Amino acid sequence: MKIALIDDHKLFSESIRKLLKEQAFISEVKVYSSGEDFFDNLPVRVPDVIITDLLMPGTINGMRLIELCKETFAVMPKIIVLSSITDVQTIKQAIRNGAKGFLTKNIPVEELYEAINEVHDDKQYIAKGLRETLINAVFTEEQIIFHLSPREKEVLHYVCSGLTIKEIAYNLKLSVHTVQYYHKTVLSKLKLKRTSDLIVFAMQHGLYIPDIDKK
Repeated sequence: MKIALIDDHKLFSESIRKLLKEQAFISEVKVYSSGEDFFDNLPVRVPDVIITDLLMPGTINGMRLIELCKETFAVMPKIIVLSSITDVQTIKQAIRNGAKGFLTKNIPVEELYEAINEVHDDKQYIAKGLRETLINAVFTEEQIIFHLSPREKEVLHYVCSGLTIKEIAYNLKLSVHTVQYYHKTVLSKLKLKRTSDLIVFAMQHGLYIPDIDKK
């Protein structure tokens, strides 16, 4: 199995490389310091598994790297995110973008081996320490979504996108008064008082995921 490890922390990446090279099922581990480094030096053979950090220098962060892999390779390589960022929104966004696995940087090395094998077999893998948090968030999201009407969901999305009440009214072809009503009912159902609290709540519970910066 050939692996590409993309992380800008040299000491960390070299330590992981040495651990992976000790495994009989891994034949090659190439280390890249950034997304740009990876795409500027693409190997002849596409790696079987790519392990990438999320926050890296340059314009190609982990999320963007996943997207570029979909655009670049005829067959999407198996991608595992290995990051210190562990909020539910980020995990869901990575999986939706095409990552097959999501791990935290404090996992035991045995779990890293397990994740690599699972992902290589075309299965999804979420770090054991994240599963309960993710499951609870999904149930919370489903309960909230169930209680919001379709129109309230639309208003919630537009509010989180930064649109004003007038702009939302224009987009939905509704009166400003009607949009204000929906806005208030959403706040009431979620037991919140301010729009800023609503945006934070929606992002924390995966009800709103901002667009990825593609600049």
